Amino acid sequence: MRGQQSDGINMWRSSSRRGKNKGELRVIGTAGYKPILNSACLTNKLKTFSDMCKKREVRSSRRAVILKADRCLFGRIIVMAQVRSLNMEDILSHPLGPLPWALSAPDGLLRKTNKATMATAFQKNVALQEKHPENSATVVDGMNLVQRVKGDEVTFRDVATTILGMALREGSQSRRIDVVFDTYKQNSIKNSERSLRGEETGHELQDITSTQMVRQWRNFLTKVNSKTSLISFIVNEWRKPEYREKLQEKILYATVIDKCYRITYQDSEEKKQMDDYFSMPPREGYQSIVICSEDTDVFIMSLAFCDKIEAPLFLKCGTRTRTRLVAIRKVAATVGMDTCRALIGLHAYTGCDTVSAFAGKGKTRALTLLMNNKETQDTLLKLGQEWDLSPELSNKLEAFTCVLYAPKASTTMINKLRYHLFCAKKGEIESHQLPPCKNSLRQHTLGWKMETEEEGEQLVLHWMEGQPAPEAVLDLLA
Repeated sequence: MRGQQSDGINMWRSSSRRGKNKGELRVIGTAGYKPILNSACLTNKLKTFSDMCKKREVRSSRRAVILKADRCLFGRIIVMAQVRSLNMEDILSHPLGPLPWALSAPDGLLRKTNKATMATAFQKNVALQEKHPENSATVVDGMNLVQRVKGDEVTFRDVATTILGMALREGSQSRRIDVVFDTYKQNSIKNSERSLRGEETGHELQDITSTQMVRQWRNFLTKVNSKTSLISFIVNEWRKPEYREKLQEKILYATVIDKCYRITYQDSEEKKQMDDYFSMPPREGYQSIVICSEDTDVFIMSLAFCDKIEAPLFLKCGTRTRTRLVAIRKVAATVGMDTCRALIGLHAYTGCDTVSAFAGKGKTRALTLLMNNKETQDTLLKLGQEWDLSPELSNKLEAFTCVLYAPKASTTMINKLRYHLFCAKKGEIESHQLPPCKNSLRQHTLGWKMETEEEGEQLVLHWMEGQPAPEAVLDLLA
Protein backbone atom coordinates (compact mmCIF):
# COMPACT_ATOMS: atom_id res chain seq x y z
CA MET A 1 0.00 0.00 0.00
CA ARG A 2 1.35 3.36 -0.90
CA GLY A 3 1.72 6.08 1.65
CA GLN A 4 -0.31 9.21 1.96
CA GLN A 5 -0.58 11.50 -1.00
CA SER A 6 2.04 14.21 -1.34
CA ASP A 7 1.08 17.86 -0.91
CA GLY A 8 1.64 18.64 -4.57
CA ILE A 9 -0.87 16.08 -5.80
CA ASN A 10 -4.58 16.62 -5.45
CA MET A 11 -6.66 13.49 -5.46
CA TRP A 12 -9.99 13.27 -7.16
CA ARG A 13 -12.29 16.00 -5.90
CA SER A 14 -14.92 15.34 -8.46
CA SER A 15 -18.31 16.81 -9.03
CA SER A 16 -20.66 16.28 -11.93
CA ARG A 17 -22.17 18.95 -14.10
CA ARG A 18 -24.25 18.83 -17.19
CA GLY A 19 -22.52 20.37 -20.14
CA LYS A 20 -24.04 22.56 -22.81
CA ASN A 21 -24.60 19.59 -25.08
CA LYS A 22 -27.23 17.06 -24.13
CA GLY A 23 -25.82 14.01 -22.42
CA GLU A 24 -22.41 15.60 -21.83
CA LEU A 25 -20.80 14.53 -18.55
CA ARG A 26 -18.11 16.74 -17.12
CA VAL A 27 -15.58 15.67 -14.52
CA ILE A 28 -13.84 18.39 -12.58
CA GLY A 29 -10.49 17.46 -11.07
CA THR A 30 -6.79 18.22 -11.07
CA ALA A 31 -4.15 15.52 -11.08
CA GLY A 32 -6.39 12.44 -11.00
CA TYR A 33 -9.88 11.83 -12.26
CA LYS A 34 -12.64 9.85 -10.62
CA PRO A 35 -15.63 8.51 -12.56
CA ILE A 36 -18.97 9.95 -11.59
CA LEU A 37 -21.37 7.19 -10.57
CA ASN A 38 -24.70 8.91 -10.17
CA SER A 39 -28.20 7.52 -10.67
CA ALA A 40 -28.11 8.20 -14.41
CA CYS A 41 -24.90 6.19 -14.79
CA LEU A 42 -26.27 3.29 -12.79
CA THR A 43 -29.59 3.07 -14.63
CA ASN A 44 -28.09 3.46 -18.12
CA LYS A 45 -25.43 0.75 -18.10
CA LEU A 46 -25.49 -0.12 -21.80
CA LYS A 47 -22.76 1.63 -23.76
CA THR A 48 -22.77 2.66 -27.41
CA PHE A 49 -19.98 3.71 -29.76
CA SER A 50 -20.94 7.33 -29.14
CA ASP A 51 -19.96 6.90 -25.48
CA MET A 52 -16.35 6.67 -26.59
CA CYS A 53 -16.55 10.15 -28.01
CA LYS A 54 -18.30 11.92 -25.17
CA LYS A 55 -16.53 15.01 -23.97
CA ARG A 56 -15.06 15.15 -20.51
CA GLU A 57 -13.91 18.39 -18.99
CA VAL A 58 -10.56 18.43 -17.24
CA ARG A 59 -9.58 21.39 -15.09
CA SER A 60 -5.93 22.32 -15.00
CA SER A 61 -4.49 24.67 -12.44
CA ARG A 62 -5.66 27.77 -14.33
CA ARG A 63 -8.22 26.73 -16.93
CA ALA A 64 -10.73 24.12 -18.01
CA VAL A 65 -10.32 22.38 -21.35
CA ILE A 66 -12.23 19.70 -23.17
CA LEU A 67 -10.47 16.57 -24.38
CA LYS A 68 -12.19 13.96 -26.52
CA ALA A 69 -11.50 10.24 -26.21
CA ASP A 70 -11.18 9.45 -29.90
CA ARG A 71 -8.73 9.82 -32.78
CA CYS A 72 -9.99 13.34 -33.55
CA LEU A 73 -7.83 14.51 -30.68
CA PHE A 74 -4.77 13.07 -32.37
CA GLY A 75 -5.67 14.77 -35.63
CA ARG A 76 -5.98 18.11 -33.91
CA ILE A 77 -2.67 17.58 -32.14
CA ILE A 78 -0.93 16.82 -35.47
CA VAL A 79 -2.20 20.09 -36.90
CA MET A 80 -1.07 21.93 -33.78
CA ALA A 81 2.35 20.32 -33.95
CA GLN A 82 2.79 21.37 -37.60
CA VAL A 83 1.52 24.87 -37.17
CA ARG A 84 3.06 25.61 -33.79
CA SER A 85 6.20 23.46 -34.18
CA LEU A 86 5.34 21.48 -31.08
CA ASN A 87 7.37 18.45 -30.08
CA MET A 88 5.16 15.41 -30.76
CA GLU A 89 7.29 13.13 -28.60
CA ASP A 90 6.81 15.46 -25.66
CA ILE A 91 3.06 15.67 -26.31
CA LEU A 92 2.69 11.90 -26.38
CA SER A 93 4.46 11.56 -23.04
CA HIS A 94 1.17 12.73 -21.49
CA PRO A 95 -2.08 10.75 -21.14
CA LEU A 96 -3.90 13.15 -23.51
CA GLY A 97 -7.24 12.54 -21.89
CA PRO A 98 -9.09 12.77 -18.59
CA LEU A 99 -8.21 9.08 -18.07
CA PRO A 100 -5.52 6.81 -19.57
CA TRP A 101 -7.62 4.96 -22.13
CA ALA A 102 -5.14 2.09 -22.37
CA LEU A 103 -6.10 1.22 -18.78
CA SER A 104 -9.51 2.79 -18.22
CA ALA A 105 -12.78 1.77 -19.86
CA PRO A 106 -14.91 4.52 -21.49
CA ASP A 107 -17.15 4.60 -18.40
CA GLY A 108 -14.17 5.30 -16.15
CA LEU A 109 -13.97 1.79 -14.66
CA LEU A 110 -11.10 -0.69 -14.80
CA ARG A 111 -10.48 -2.35 -18.14
CA LYS A 112 -11.11 -6.08 -17.96
CA THR A 113 -9.62 -9.06 -19.74
CA ASN A 114 -10.52 -12.73 -20.01
CA LYS A 115 -8.33 -14.12 -17.24
CA ALA A 116 -9.59 -17.68 -17.82
CA THR A 117 -7.47 -17.92 -20.98
CA MET A 118 -4.42 -18.26 -18.76
CA ALA A 119 -5.77 -21.38 -17.05
CA THR A 120 -6.82 -22.81 -20.43
CA ALA A 121 -3.34 -22.27 -21.87
CA PHE A 122 -1.73 -24.14 -18.97
CA GLN A 123 -4.13 -27.06 -19.00
CA LYS A 124 -4.28 -27.81 -22.73
CA ASN A 125 -1.03 -29.83 -22.77
CA VAL A 126 -1.67 -31.72 -19.53
CA ALA A 127 -3.75 -34.89 -19.39
CA LEU A 128 -6.66 -34.56 -16.98
CA GLN A 129 -6.97 -37.10 -14.21
CA GLU A 130 -10.23 -39.03 -14.34
CA LYS A 131 -10.01 -40.96 -11.07
CA HIS A 132 -10.44 -39.12 -7.79
CA PRO A 133 -7.28 -39.50 -5.66
CA GLU A 134 -7.66 -41.87 -2.72
CA ASN A 135 -7.37 -40.74 0.88
CA SER A 136 -7.68 -37.05 0.00
CA ALA A 137 -8.94 -33.99 1.84
CA THR A 138 -11.28 -31.65 -0.05
CA VAL A 139 -11.15 -27.85 0.14
CA VAL A 140 -14.31 -26.08 -1.04
CA ASP A 141 -14.74 -22.42 -2.01
CA GLY A 142 -17.55 -21.46 0.36
CA MET A 143 -18.60 -18.26 -1.40
CA ASN A 144 -18.85 -20.14 -4.68
CA LEU A 145 -21.48 -22.32 -3.01
CA VAL A 146 -23.29 -19.22 -1.74
CA GLN A 147 -23.35 -17.66 -5.21
CA ARG A 148 -24.86 -20.83 -6.66
CA VAL A 149 -27.84 -20.70 -4.30
CA LYS A 150 -30.99 -19.12 -5.73
CA GLY A 151 -32.12 -17.99 -2.30
CA ASP A 152 -35.35 -16.07 -2.93
CA GLU A 153 -38.51 -16.92 -0.96
CA VAL A 154 -36.84 -19.36 1.44
CA THR A 155 -35.63 -19.03 5.01
CA PHE A 156 -32.02 -18.60 6.01
CA ARG A 157 -32.20 -22.04 7.62
CA ASP A 158 -32.99 -23.42 4.16
CA VAL A 159 -29.96 -21.59 2.76
CA ALA A 160 -27.65 -23.08 5.41
CA THR A 161 -29.07 -26.56 4.77
CA THR A 162 -28.68 -26.23 1.00
CA ILE A 163 -25.07 -25.04 1.20
CA LEU A 164 -24.12 -27.84 3.60
CA GLY A 165 -25.60 -30.37 1.17
CA MET A 166 -23.60 -28.84 -1.68
CA ALA A 167 -20.39 -29.00 0.38
CA LEU A 168 -20.99 -32.67 1.24
CA ARG A 169 -21.54 -33.51 -2.43
CA GLU A 170 -18.32 -31.74 -3.42
CA GLY A 171 -16.40 -33.73 -0.80
CA SER A 172 -18.33 -36.97 -1.20
CA GLN A 173 -15.11 -38.94 -1.79
CA SER A 174 -13.16 -37.40 1.09
CA ARG A 175 -13.44 -37.92 4.82
CA ARG A 176 -12.24 -34.40 5.58
CA ILE A 177 -13.97 -31.40 4.00
CA ASP A 178 -12.81 -27.81 4.48
CA VAL A 179 -15.26 -25.05 3.54
CA VAL A 180 -13.27 -21.83 3.24
CA PHE A 181 -15.28 -18.62 3.16
CA ASP A 182 -13.89 -15.28 2.02
CA THR A 183 -13.04 -12.64 4.60
CA TYR A 184 -14.72 -9.32 3.83
CA LYS A 185 -13.24 -6.11 5.12
CA GLN A 186 -15.06 -2.83 4.72
CA ASN A 187 -11.90 -1.01 3.71
CA SER A 188 -10.39 -3.38 1.15
CA ILE A 189 -9.34 -3.20 -2.50
CA LYS A 190 -12.04 -5.66 -3.50
CA ASN A 191 -14.72 -3.64 -1.75
CA SER A 192 -13.44 -0.35 -3.19
CA GLU A 193 -13.49 -1.78 -6.72
CA ARG A 194 -17.02 -3.06 -6.11
CA SER A 195 -18.08 0.41 -4.93
CA LEU A 196 -16.45 1.92 -8.02
CA ARG A 197 -18.76 -0.25 -10.13
CA GLY A 198 -21.75 0.93 -8.12
CA GLU A 199 -22.63 -2.49 -6.73
CA GLU A 200 -23.20 -1.45 -3.10
CA THR A 201 -26.95 -1.06 -3.56
CA GLY A 202 -28.43 -3.99 -1.63
CA HIS A 203 -30.14 -4.06 1.74
CA GLU A 204 -28.17 -5.00 4.81
CA LEU A 205 -28.94 -7.42 7.64
CA GLN A 206 -26.86 -7.44 10.80
CA ASP A 207 -28.62 -10.15 12.82
CA ILE A 208 -29.87 -13.11 10.81
CA THR A 209 -32.30 -15.64 12.30
CA SER A 210 -33.03 -19.13 11.00
CA THR A 211 -36.75 -18.49 10.39
CA GLN A 212 -36.23 -15.18 8.63
CA MET A 213 -37.30 -15.12 4.99
CA VAL A 214 -34.76 -14.30 2.31
CA ARG A 215 -35.77 -11.33 0.17
CA GLN A 216 -33.93 -10.08 -2.92
CA TRP A 217 -31.10 -12.59 -2.52
CA ARG A 218 -28.79 -11.07 -5.17
CA ASN A 219 -29.16 -7.55 -3.79
CA PHE A 220 -28.58 -8.89 -0.29
CA LEU A 221 -25.22 -10.36 -1.39
CA THR A 222 -23.92 -7.02 -2.68
CA LYS A 223 -23.39 -5.73 0.86
CA VAL A 224 -20.12 -6.60 2.59
CA ASN A 225 -21.67 -6.64 6.06
CA SER A 226 -24.53 -8.83 4.84
CA LYS A 227 -22.11 -11.45 3.51
CA THR A 228 -20.12 -11.43 6.73
CA SER A 229 -23.31 -11.88 8.77
CA LEU A 230 -24.45 -14.67 6.46
CA ILE A 231 -21.18 -16.60 6.79
CA SER A 232 -21.32 -16.37 10.59
CA PHE A 233 -24.93 -17.53 10.57
CA ILE A 234 -24.25 -20.50 8.26
CA VAL A 235 -21.31 -21.83 10.28
CA ASN A 236 -23.12 -21.37 13.58
CA GLU A 237 -26.07 -23.32 12.14
CA TRP A 238 -23.76 -26.14 11.05
CA ARG A 239 -22.55 -26.48 14.62
CA LYS A 240 -26.05 -27.41 15.82
CA PRO A 241 -26.90 -31.11 16.38
CA GLU A 242 -29.49 -31.29 13.55
CA TYR A 243 -26.81 -30.30 11.03
CA ARG A 244 -24.02 -32.38 12.55
CA GLU A 245 -26.12 -35.49 12.07
CA LYS A 246 -25.80 -35.05 8.31
CA LEU A 247 -21.99 -35.38 8.51
CA GLN A 248 -22.04 -39.00 9.62
CA GLU A 249 -18.35 -40.07 9.55
CA LYS A 250 -17.03 -36.94 7.86
CA ILE A 251 -15.02 -34.17 9.49
CA LEU A 252 -15.99 -30.63 8.48
CA TYR A 253 -13.78 -27.57 8.93
CA ALA A 254 -15.39 -24.16 8.33
CA THR A 255 -13.81 -20.70 8.49
CA VAL A 256 -15.41 -17.50 9.79
CA ILE A 257 -13.24 -14.37 9.49
CA ASP A 258 -10.24 -15.26 11.71
CA LYS A 259 -11.78 -18.35 13.31
CA CYS A 260 -11.95 -21.97 12.27
CA TYR A 261 -14.34 -24.62 13.56
CA ARG A 262 -13.92 -28.39 13.49
CA ILE A 263 -17.36 -29.96 13.27
CA THR A 264 -18.14 -33.67 13.59
CA TYR A 265 -21.17 -35.83 14.31
CA GLN A 266 -20.24 -35.81 18.00
CA ASP A 267 -19.33 -32.17 18.66
CA SER A 268 -17.97 -28.82 17.45
CA GLU A 269 -14.85 -27.02 18.61
CA GLU A 270 -12.95 -23.89 17.66
CA LYS A 271 -9.52 -24.40 16.16
CA LYS A 272 -6.79 -21.82 15.80
CA GLN A 273 -6.19 -20.97 12.16
CA MET A 274 -2.58 -21.50 11.17
CA ASP A 275 -0.52 -19.94 8.40
CA ASP A 276 0.62 -23.39 7.25
CA TYR A 277 -2.97 -24.52 6.69
CA PHE A 278 -2.21 -26.78 3.73
CA SER A 279 0.32 -28.73 5.79
CA MET A 280 -2.44 -29.89 8.17
CA PRO A 281 -4.06 -32.61 6.00
CA PRO A 282 -0.71 -34.39 5.27
CA ARG A 283 0.08 -34.38 8.98
CA GLU A 284 -3.27 -36.03 9.63
CA GLY A 285 -2.49 -38.79 7.14
CA TYR A 286 -4.21 -37.49 3.99
CA GLN A 287 -2.16 -38.15 0.86
CA SER A 288 -3.50 -35.36 -1.38
CA ILE A 289 -5.68 -32.25 -1.39
CA VAL A 290 -8.51 -31.60 -3.85
CA ILE A 291 -9.52 -27.95 -4.30
CA CYS A 292 -13.04 -27.36 -5.62
CA SER A 293 -13.00 -23.99 -7.37
CA GLU A 294 -13.61 -22.53 -10.83
CA ASP A 295 -11.73 -19.34 -9.94
CA THR A 296 -8.68 -18.65 -12.12
CA ASP A 297 -7.08 -16.81 -9.20
CA VAL A 298 -7.17 -20.01 -7.13
CA PHE A 299 -5.59 -21.95 -9.99
CA ILE A 300 -2.78 -19.41 -10.34
CA MET A 301 -2.06 -19.34 -6.59
CA SER A 302 -2.05 -23.14 -6.51
CA LEU A 303 0.64 -23.19 -9.19
CA ALA A 304 2.66 -20.44 -7.53
CA PHE A 305 2.84 -22.22 -4.16
CA CYS A 306 2.56 -25.91 -5.08
CA ASP A 307 6.25 -26.51 -4.33
CA LYS A 308 5.71 -25.29 -0.76
CA ILE A 309 2.79 -27.63 -0.05
CA GLU A 310 3.64 -31.13 1.16
CA ALA A 311 0.73 -33.00 -0.44
CA PRO A 312 -0.07 -33.12 -4.18
CA LEU A 313 -2.76 -30.62 -5.20
CA PHE A 314 -5.64 -31.32 -7.56
CA LEU A 315 -8.05 -28.70 -8.87
CA LYS A 316 -11.59 -29.96 -9.37
CA CYS A 317 -13.69 -28.01 -11.84
CA GLY A 318 -16.51 -28.53 -14.32
CA THR A 319 -20.22 -29.19 -13.81
CA ARG A 320 -22.09 -31.42 -11.39
CA THR A 321 -22.44 -34.18 -13.98
CA ARG A 322 -19.08 -33.71 -15.67
CA THR A 323 -16.06 -32.87 -13.57
CA ARG A 324 -12.34 -32.89 -14.28
CA LEU A 325 -9.28 -33.02 -12.05
CA VAL A 326 -6.17 -31.02 -12.88
CA ALA A 327 -2.94 -32.25 -11.28
CA ILE A 328 -1.24 -28.99 -10.27
CA ARG A 329 2.24 -30.50 -9.97
CA LYS A 330 2.00 -31.93 -13.49
CA VAL A 331 1.07 -28.51 -14.85
CA ALA A 332 3.97 -26.92 -12.95
CA ALA A 333 6.36 -29.51 -14.34
CA THR A 334 5.41 -28.66 -17.93
CA VAL A 335 6.03 -24.91 -17.57
CA GLY A 336 8.69 -24.85 -14.83
CA MET A 337 8.53 -23.55 -11.27
CA ASP A 338 10.29 -20.28 -12.19
CA THR A 339 7.32 -19.46 -14.41
CA CYS A 340 4.84 -20.59 -11.75
CA ARG A 341 6.39 -18.44 -9.02
CA ALA A 342 6.12 -15.35 -11.23
CA LEU A 343 2.48 -15.99 -12.17
CA ILE A 344 0.96 -13.89 -9.39
CA GLY A 345 2.95 -10.84 -10.46
CA LEU A 346 2.06 -11.39 -14.12
CA HIS A 347 -1.61 -11.92 -13.35
CA ALA A 348 -1.87 -8.75 -11.27
CA TYR A 349 0.14 -6.58 -13.66
CA THR A 350 -1.80 -7.60 -16.79
CA GLY A 351 -5.25 -7.37 -15.23
CA CYS A 352 -7.22 -9.13 -12.51
CA ASP A 353 -10.40 -8.41 -10.56
CA THR A 354 -8.97 -5.31 -8.89
CA VAL A 355 -6.29 -4.17 -11.38
CA SER A 356 -6.78 -2.76 -14.87
CA ALA A 357 -5.84 -4.77 -17.93
CA PHE A 358 -4.04 -3.26 -20.92
CA ALA A 359 -6.56 -2.59 -23.69
CA GLY A 360 -6.36 -5.22 -26.41
CA LYS A 361 -3.55 -7.14 -24.70
CA GLY A 362 -4.78 -10.45 -23.39
CA LYS A 363 -3.17 -12.94 -21.04
CA THR A 364 -1.85 -15.31 -23.71
CA ARG A 365 0.77 -12.94 -25.13
CA ALA A 366 1.98 -11.95 -21.65
CA LEU A 367 2.20 -15.60 -20.61
CA THR A 368 4.32 -16.45 -23.66
CA LEU A 369 6.74 -13.65 -22.78
CA LEU A 370 6.96 -14.93 -19.22
CA MET A 371 7.65 -18.54 -20.18
CA ASN A 372 10.37 -17.65 -22.68
CA ASN A 373 12.36 -15.06 -20.76
CA LYS A 374 14.19 -15.61 -17.46
CA GLU A 375 14.62 -11.89 -16.85
CA THR A 376 10.87 -11.38 -17.18
CA GLN A 377 10.31 -14.19 -14.65
CA ASP A 378 12.68 -12.53 -12.17
CA THR A 379 11.05 -9.12 -12.72
CA LEU A 380 7.49 -10.28 -12.14
CA LEU A 381 8.54 -12.43 -9.19
CA LYS A 382 9.85 -9.29 -7.47
CA LEU A 383 6.67 -7.33 -8.17
CA GLY A 384 4.72 -6.90 -4.95
CA GLN A 385 7.45 -8.17 -2.63
CA GLU A 386 8.04 -4.63 -1.33
CA TRP A 387 5.72 -1.66 -0.80
CA ASP A 388 8.10 0.73 -2.55
CA LEU A 389 8.63 0.53 -6.29
CA SER A 390 12.36 0.78 -6.94
CA PRO A 391 13.59 2.63 -10.06
CA GLU A 392 15.25 -0.59 -11.26
CA LEU A 393 12.04 -2.65 -11.03
CA SER A 394 10.05 0.18 -12.58
CA ASN A 395 12.39 0.29 -15.58
CA LYS A 396 12.20 -3.48 -16.06
CA LEU A 397 8.40 -3.44 -15.96
CA GLU A 398 8.44 -0.61 -18.48
CA ALA A 399 10.66 -2.68 -20.77
CA PHE A 400 8.33 -5.68 -20.40
CA THR A 401 5.35 -3.49 -21.32
CA CYS A 402 7.14 -2.27 -24.44
CA VAL A 403 7.64 -5.86 -25.64
CA LEU A 404 4.02 -6.64 -24.75
CA TYR A 405 2.87 -3.94 -27.16
CA ALA A 406 5.58 -4.35 -29.79
CA PRO A 407 7.52 -7.67 -29.84
CA LYS A 408 10.26 -6.16 -31.97
CA ALA A 409 10.41 -2.85 -30.13
CA SER A 410 13.71 -1.06 -30.52
CA THR A 411 13.21 0.84 -27.25
CA THR A 412 12.59 -0.05 -23.63
CA MET A 413 11.11 3.40 -22.90
CA ILE A 414 7.33 3.49 -23.04
CA ASN A 415 7.02 7.16 -24.05
CA LYS A 416 9.32 6.61 -27.04
CA LEU A 417 7.30 3.56 -28.01
CA ARG A 418 4.09 5.61 -27.90
CA TYR A 419 5.70 8.07 -30.28
CA HIS A 420 7.01 5.35 -32.63
CA LEU A 421 3.63 3.59 -32.81
CA PHE A 422 1.86 6.89 -33.38
CA CYS A 423 4.21 7.75 -36.26
CA ALA A 424 4.00 4.23 -37.73
CA LYS A 425 0.22 4.64 -38.01
CA LYS A 426 0.58 8.23 -39.25
CA GLY A 427 -1.70 9.37 -36.48
CA GLU A 428 -4.50 7.01 -37.57
CA ILE A 429 -4.66 5.27 -34.22
CA GLU A 430 -7.03 5.59 -31.30
CA SER A 431 -5.72 6.52 -27.88
CA HIS A 432 -6.59 3.17 -26.26
CA GLN A 433 -4.47 1.36 -28.87
CA LEU A 434 -1.32 3.08 -27.63
CA PRO A 435 0.40 1.89 -24.45
CA PRO A 436 -0.11 4.11 -21.40
CA CYS A 437 2.43 6.88 -20.94
CA LYS A 438 5.15 6.43 -18.31
CA ASN A 439 3.24 8.60 -15.87
CA SER A 440 0.12 6.42 -15.99
CA LEU A 441 2.09 3.17 -16.19
CA ARG A 442 3.78 3.97 -12.90
CA GLN A 443 0.43 4.64 -11.24
CA HIS A 444 -0.84 1.34 -12.65
CA THR A 445 2.14 -0.47 -11.11
CA LEU A 446 1.70 1.21 -7.73
CA GLY A 447 -1.98 0.27 -7.59
CA TRP A 448 -4.53 1.37 -5.03
CA LYS A 449 -3.73 3.94 -2.40
CA MET A 450 -5.15 4.90 0.98
CA GLU A 451 -6.64 8.39 1.02
CA THR A 452 -8.37 10.40 3.72
CA GLU A 453 -11.77 11.45 2.41
CA GLU A 454 -14.75 13.12 4.06
CA GLU A 455 -16.15 9.66 4.79
CA GLY A 456 -12.87 8.57 6.38
CA GLU A 457 -9.97 6.54 5.00
CA GLN A 458 -10.70 4.98 1.63
CA LEU A 459 -8.76 3.05 -0.99
CA VAL A 460 -8.72 4.92 -4.28
CA LEU A 461 -7.05 4.69 -7.68
CA HIS A 462 -4.61 7.23 -9.03
CA TRP A 463 -4.75 7.16 -12.81
CA MET A 464 -2.12 9.84 -13.40
CA GLU A 465 -0.11 12.65 -11.88
CA GLY A 466 0.36 16.13 -13.24
CA GLN A 467 -1.23 17.60 -16.37
CA PRO A 468 -3.18 15.44 -18.84
CA ALA A 469 -1.43 17.31 -21.68
CA PRO A 470 1.40 19.85 -22.11
CA GLU A 471 0.60 23.49 -21.36
CA ALA A 472 0.86 24.42 -25.04
CA VAL A 473 -1.82 21.89 -25.97
CA LEU A 474 -4.07 22.95 -23.10
CA ASP A 475 -3.77 26.55 -24.30
CA LEU A 476 -4.77 25.61 -27.85
CA LEU A 477 -7.65 23.36 -26.80
CA ALA A 478 -9.12 25.80 -24.33
